Amino acid sequence: MLAQAEDKLSPNCRAILRDFLALPNLSSIERESVIELLSAQQWEETEQRFGTTLFFGTGGIRSRTIGRFSTAAERGDAGPSDPPRFPAVGSGMLNERSVRRISLGLGDYLLSVPAKRPISVVIGYDTRLFSALFARICAETLQALGFVALLFPEERPTPELSFAIPRLSANAGVMVTASHNPPWDNGLKIYLCDGSQITAEAAEGVSKAIACIPLAAEIPEGHCPGTMHRLGDDCDQAYFEVVESTILEPSAIRKARQSIQVVYTPLHGAGLRTLPPLLARQGISYSLVADQSTPDGRFPGVSSANPEDPRSLAEAIEQAKAEAANLVLGTDPDADRLGAAAHDPAAGWRILTGNQIAALLAFYRSERAFAHRVEEGSNSGTPVLLKTLVTTDLLRSIAEAFGIRCVETLTGFKYIAAKLRRYEGIAARDPTNRPWLVFAGEESHGSLSTEQVREKDGNAAALQLIETAGWAAAQGMSLLGLLDFLYRRFGFFAERLQTLTLEGVDGAERRKRLFASFRQDPPMGPGGSLAFDAEDFGREDHWDADGELLPREEFLRFSFPEGERLAIRCSGTEPKIKFYLFHRTEAQDDLRSQERRAEARLSSWWQAVKAEVDRRLSQ
Repeated sequence: MLAQAEDKLSPNCRAILRDFLALPNLSSIERESVIELLSAQQWEETEQRFGTTLFFGTGGIRSRTIGRFSTAAERGDAGPSDPPRFPAVGSGMLNERSVRRISLGLGDYLLSVPAKRPISVVIGYDTRLFSALFARICAETLQALGFVALLFPEERPTPELSFAIPRLSANAGVMVTASHNPPWDNGLKIYLCDGSQITAEAAEGVSKAIACIPLAAEIPEGHCPGTMHRLGDDCDQAYFEVVESTILEPSAIRKARQSIQVVYTPLHGAGLRTLPPLLARQGISYSLVADQSTPDGRFPGVSSANPEDPRSLAEAIEQAKAEAANLVLGTDPDADRLGAAAHDPAAGWRILTGNQIAALLAFYRSERAFAHRVEEGSNSGTPVLLKTLVTTDLLRSIAEAFGIRCVETLTGFKYIAAKLRRYEGIAARDPTNRPWLVFAGEESHGSLSTEQVREKDGNAAALQLIETAGWAAAQGMSLLGLLDFLYRRFGFFAERLQTLTLEGVDGAERRKRLFASFRQDPPMGPGGSLAFDAEDFGREDHWDADGELLPREEFLRFSFPEGERLAIRCSGTEPKIKFYLFHRTEAQDDLRSQERRAEARLSSWWQAVKAEVDRRLSQ
């Protein structure tokens, strides 16, 4: 069978496939799927599935769990419009075999580091296809190693898993999710005992441990088995209380009850388990988008399950128009990101970007924190606002206006969590000098306002945006009016994110080559302007506002004469290279016209950059 593929598949793929077919515990589904792929001459699909084995990235593993071509064995008794009954077969796919291997590697790593015994791991999952199956395999594998497996009984948001780990004094956590990726993807994210994403040092240890686990590995026998516990409602209630503790002004919530009508879509995700109860507990009037409010990993009828994509809120906005609501909220499948659209009687409906949501929350929480400090005469500790390097500089301007230290991190909430862990250590040594979190935000619709959760939290962000809207209403403004107020006070900011996906066997090499070309030959700014400053975070040292050296990362940032910047980075979890365009000017009288001009300028600039990308990739 492999002979006919001699000149169709790469040598590496043929070698992995040969070893795979020789596995002693190969299932009938696996064998039949390989035979069908080769018989049907699905060479590209076979290369995608067997050209590599899954590797552990900086925070976990993410891959396809449904092939572009599904075999008859994978489909099983599924109907024509149903997803396959079984995960996609392949060494580079997320399936029962790879999840078992990852779980065994994680277990071996946890056994190798000093830790309290017995070792306990909290395991959560979202609504994606096969998430519940993968979570059960992970729990059973860790239990077989003698661990205490603490498994959520149903899908739950990623931030609740982050909260549950330290609450239950667990050694680690595993979340089965691919966040906002397309429905054919899934993944496993690993968390530390404080609820933060795994550090680079620990990730390297886990990666090495996984590499030592053979593909044929089975759940081990002979160990003294551990135990498995299904978590109860008390974990949900404790999480709700922590989210509610982030409310700064009960009066703003009372105003929101009178002035804010919400339409919420969980986009078929885990937010359905948490946000509606939170809204009900606060007495906020809301309705659900009915045909997007069932747990369903296919995400039927949803153009995109990513709140960064405006299409994700389209149906909710139409429902809001019909119901005369004035705020639309949406969370992604694992409910760590929040999308929002707001209505203003004069401006109509407008979808908020991640940067705009972060700016509204940052301003409100900074203004209230400043007011409380003045009222109470308290100066203990250092208030801190955390943002990533690719998040709008409007947050920096807000922080500086209220005397709050603004600290920038690399992209990813694991770096924000690392800051909170560092501040916790400072407080332990000197409580009077404690840096305390006012707000943490990133442009990709993630935010955090409590140190009791170490991951971005769409549920908390939703409640806080409602509070902000209530406070704005008390000042005689809508949310959009408040945003205009920020532009007039701090300057007009506009941003744009463009993402290029370079998949395939040579995708990583093409991304690497493209990035290197921009490092060597900087891009042009708007109108062909030359950069006056180029920062290379992969080859130069950079320190943050705390005086802490940033880790090296393949990240470039270019500054241009008229207040514009361009940042370029390769995604750490997806086959993508991202371009961040930043624009800033003084606010003008007609902000709507200014927005249109800024959008046209950024669009024109991106077209020029895209032409450069195409030229460089073709060389």
